[in-house]
Amino acid sequence: MHDSNLSFWFRCYYHILAVMNALGSLKWLLPFLFLLHFLIGAFIPPLVTTDFQRNLFYGKAFWEYGFSVYDMTPLEIDNLYDVRDPLTGEYSYPNTTYDYPTLQLLFWAGLSPLPFSSIISKWILSCIDILNFFLIYSLIWRRQNEETKRPFFENGFALSYLFFSIPFSAIEGQSTAITILFLLLPLSLHSQSQICGYLSIGFGFHWKYVSVLVLPYLLILDRGVIKKALLGLSTVVISIILLSFPILFSNFILRFFSSFGNLGTYSGQLPSNPLFIFYPSISSLLSSGVLILAFLYWIGIFPRDRSIKISVDGVAERIYWLPLLLFLGFLKIYITAFPWYWLWFFPCLAILPQADRRLFTTLLGSTIAIGLIDFIQMTVGLSTFIGFFS
Repeated sequence: MHDSNLSFWFRCYYHILAVMNALGSLKWLLPFLFLLHFLIGAFIPPLVTTDFQRNLFYGKAFWEYGFSVYDMTPLEIDNLYDVRDPLTGEYSYPNTTYDYPTLQLLFWAGLSPLPFSSIISKWILSCIDILNFFLIYSLIWRRQNEETKRPFFENGFALSYLFFSIPFSAIEGQSTAITILFLLLPLSLHSQSQICGYLSIGFGFHWKYVSVLVLPYLLILDRGVIKKALLGLSTVVISIILLSFPILFSNFILRFFSSFGNLGTYSGQLPSNPLFIFYPSISSLLSSGVLILAFLYWIGIFPRDRSIKISVDGVAERIYWLPLLLFLGFLKIYITAFPWYWLWFFPCLAILPQADRRLFTTLLGSTIAIGLIDFIQMTVGLSTFIGFFS
């Protein structure tokens, strides 16, 4: 067993060195971004949202009330509840029960008793981001023998995930890193073990429902063998059902859908979607461009080399975009959507052919970068944000 563990860690160490070597002139950015994640996570508290504090609050409450927290408001759990929205000073969601699936609740329950849990939790999220980087990198270069290498751009795309995730994991303590992990795992595991790929979708569903967006892609990949596709679908359905019992015996589902779209009214939350279709900003225009480009790509039209290419190849990759197109449209119209949701598209971009990835990544990267500035301006304000660091 000891030799097996040694071999595992040696392989991890070797893989890290191999990736750093392949990064070429960008290789020193990798340890720098690692360090930045952990330093910022240790010293900067959440500036805009209260999700992190509320998650730790519910994690602690789980040890006393169990899954009953799905039917209890924060003030019912603790009449001294004092998590307040940093933007309005009002109680954060005092009238809503816990509204995330079971794995999220168990994750925060495991972290809440730890000493310095507010720091350690962020470090764990940053570690997940680092793992996501390696998974994204592996997906990008999985077809490296079939494509012409342009390492600087491709390496920069993978590293940009680590950079863009810093505000969300290291500052705000958002759990989006694990959401992305459950989008990447099915794509990464499926080629090694079909069952594990589908099983990770079922588990991911109980982290955040968005993981089911990967299912059409895997089913199309297995379309040649109906038995494999049906087995995969059955694996997802059974794993979802087995993990659903705690919330099926509460009013969670009814409460979730009755309040969906109106959660902001319970917290005094300010409109915070910088990519909102009616918000006059550069990031909103850029995100509209991403939506149009994604639609064109889905129907098989590729802007490439200053000309328009039409192709019927790559059906699986384009089918994967169908549910994501719906989600992309949702992000454009839901006024309280957050910028970190857009990081969920990194797994989708990673599986695209290199020739079709560059325009998407350039446009999406610009959207996220400018969207972050717009998001700060819409919420805490740029002058307040800059003043925090001065």
